Amino acid sequence: MSAGFWQPGPGGPPCRLCGEASRGRAPSRDEGSLLLGSRRPRRDAAERCAAALMASRRKSEAKQMPRAAPATRVTRRSTQESLTLSYNGLGSNIFRLLDSLRALSGQAGCRLRALHLSDLFSPLPILELTRAIVRALPLLRVLSIRVDHPSQRDNPGVPGNAGPPSHIIGDEEIPENCLEQLEMGFPRGAQPAPLLCSVLKASGSLQQLSLDSATFASPQDFGLVLQTLKEYNLALKRLSFHDMNLADCQSEVLFLLQNLTLQEITFSFCRLFEKRPAQFLPEMVAAMKGNSTLKGLRLPGNRLGNAGLLALADVFSEDSSSSLCQLDISSNCIKPDGLLEFAKRLERWGRGAFGHLRLFQNWLDQDAVTAREAIRRLRATCHVVSDSWDSSQAFADYVSTM
Repeated sequence: MSAGFWQPGPGGPPCRLCGEASRGRAPSRDEGSLLLGSRRPRRDAAERCAAALMASRRKSEAKQMPRAAPATRVTRRSTQESLTLSYNGLGSNIFRLLDSLRALSGQAGCRLRALHLSDLFSPLPILELTRAIVRALPLLRVLSIRVDHPSQRDNPGVPGNAGPPSHIIGDEEIPENCLEQLEMGFPRGAQPAPLLCSVLKASGSLQQLSLDSATFASPQDFGLVLQTLKEYNLALKRLSFHDMNLADCQSEVLFLLQNLTLQEITFSFCRLFEKRPAQFLPEMVAAMKGNSTLKGLRLPGNRLGNAGLLALADVFSEDSSSSLCQLDISSNCIKPDGLLEFAKRLERWGRGAFGHLRLFQNWLDQDAVTAREAIRRLRATCHVVSDSWDSSQAFADYVSTM
């Protein structure tokens, strides 16, 4: 799954991020026709094997999923309640549930403030379902919603696929809500940006937004979403994109990096440097050097490489206004000699400790001595979190799954 220009094509199996907290999916090797552009993206051995390992693990979990009991959990947090509905196969029964929750939210003693909903299918497209939820439950503070496959609306033969009541999918404007955290995991297919923007416009208190596998028809649609965030979500502090093709959205990425309200941005497996890397990297670094608000930047799985890492080092130079203190460059094809030069540049500029550096699943095993020296030097500057990932074994595991 990816974002950007969408074209119908065969969908690959879902997989997880390697070592990341996000439950999103990295692109599979069978999803080339869905990615922006007509050519399948090229991956080197280590990146392919990392994706394949996670795909294999997700396959095993998916095989067991139908036999697992559906999860419904109500959790009390202080004076608030959290409702979790995981793969219950609700179908059109979701409308009855929403009616019941709407009635419940009208009661003075209702403390439901968090809803976590995930399912294989939805009777509504995910954005319409999100609109229905925030309209029915305006007091929610946390909404996490994930749908694995496209809506069944156009498949009347599916049991339980009754049409939604008119009051559920009304076209009236969404009233202002109390959402502070919104997480969305999208199925395959282009998403209508205006629908997402209508939810964002009604969520003026939003502080954290996460979009996983979102696909838009064009960079202009993605830009519309970002402009809406800038105008209506002034409290937004944390923004996360996972498994989205942003190769043709470089101006929109720069727009985000120049935003002086965001404190943390994640671009995870977003193909940032696939096009024009020699031109885009200096532009990106310049935007970050002028941003004194951004504290955390997560860039796992973007093929940064040694050259990109050394360009990124300039963010910490003496003439920079950046206050970046957390950097995640996991799964970025970084080699020991590049990491060592990065450490030397940080020493040369004498910026002092800048916080945390995450290095999971890079090619540091290719020269263990140089890698240890690089990490030793880095630990004088920041807290380094790494692993002993064996890229050669990972490649062998990848080949065995072909």
